[in-house]
Amino acid sequence: MNNDKFDEKVKTSLKVVDIAWEKDVVVGSGSIYVNAVCALNDKQFVSSTDSTLKLWNVDSSTAVRTFSGHTDWVIAVCALNDKQFVSGSGPNDCTLKLWNVGSSTAVRTFSGHTGGVRAVCALNDKNFVSGSADKTLKLWNVGKEGDGDVTMAVRTFSGHTDWVIAVCMVNDKQFVSGSSDYTLKLWNVDNSTAVRTFSGHNPSPNPNSYPIKRGVRAVCMVNARQFVSGSSDYTLKLWNVDNSTAVRTFSGHTDGVTAVCMLNAEQFVSSSFDKTLKLWHVDSFTSGDSIPVHHICSALDKLDGYHFVSGGTSNTVKLWSFSHKPLEGKVISDLSNKIRSDPVAIIQSFLGTKTGKQVDTKLQTGGKRRNKKSKKLNKRSMKKKFRKTRRKSRKSRK
Repeated sequence: MNNDKFDEKVKTSLKVVDIAWEKDVVVGSGSIYVNAVCALNDKQFVSSTDSTLKLWNVDSSTAVRTFSGHTDWVIAVCALNDKQFVSGSGPNDCTLKLWNVGSSTAVRTFSGHTGGVRAVCALNDKNFVSGSADKTLKLWNVGKEGDGDVTMAVRTFSGHTDWVIAVCMVNDKQFVSGSSDYTLKLWNVDNSTAVRTFSGHNPSPNPNSYPIKRGVRAVCMVNARQFVSGSSDYTLKLWNVDNSTAVRTFSGHTDGVTAVCMLNAEQFVSSSFDKTLKLWHVDSFTSGDSIPVHHICSALDKLDGYHFVSGGTSNTVKLWSFSHKPLEGKVISDLSNKIRSDPVAIIQSFLGTKTGKQVDTKLQTGGKRRNKKSKKLNKRSMKKKFRKTRRKSRKSRK
């Protein structure tokens, strides 16, 4: 990263866990706005702007490579592994493309959708699923080296009554989709009919606030059996894959949810048309403090356990970090300058607390008055010893 000091810090509390949010350096910009971001590993990610994609390193604000080939806006992107990714494009293109990070030219083009590709997710490094404005999802195989363009999907999944705008892998045999019909569906890769439909999200309370397709716009897995969805009805919901009733509803945003991303096993972050990011705990109904981002964030993805990236209408991609609440500045100073070798337990018990320092001082010195008296007594006793020694030496000379 270019800057070790973050521009803004917002502290928030979530149950017993204190979180410190820090907005880091802007690491890239696009010519219109960022539709999607995708992490390849903990150091590199891809973003989509207009009809191109860009590869970035987190320690540089200059793109490593630009990928050109689509003829409409790139709206979705996902990583197959740290060397390959897939992108999907809008209604004037309707294709997906496979890319290698080392080349600006697409490896392969996948055609078949009759509407813009709105979502894509990898099931493994050989298969991926796409969701489209044509109300269907399609399963694709990346093929092998030497294969040409693909014009027929492995399977097409039908059941939604409006655009498919979100898709998420459950495992390499199952996935969940979210739609503008305000439902989610669980699918098996071997069957074109949905296993289960999840209903509970409602139409947007303010459908005309932004000219963007509404519905269940975001979905991500919490663990092997649970997932979170974000909707234009301002809420997020926690679901079990084997039950069509929501486990929990998360309320707090004041406009539609645009993206959601798991940060760890217990926490996730969401973005919204209300221009905020919110941190949530899967076991809590309320969020921590909001982080104003001064633009609409439309895409989120995690790099590692402490960093994630966001993209949106500010024409930039931003790198964020989150961690446990840091120690106070005075404590850090004392740690670095005075007690580097002291045990952790003592640091936690005494350092940084006024009472602790006083107790510590008394233990070491015994108090100011006592110290003065003891110093005087020591001086007197030394003088007496010196006088006795001199007398003895004089007597011995005589």
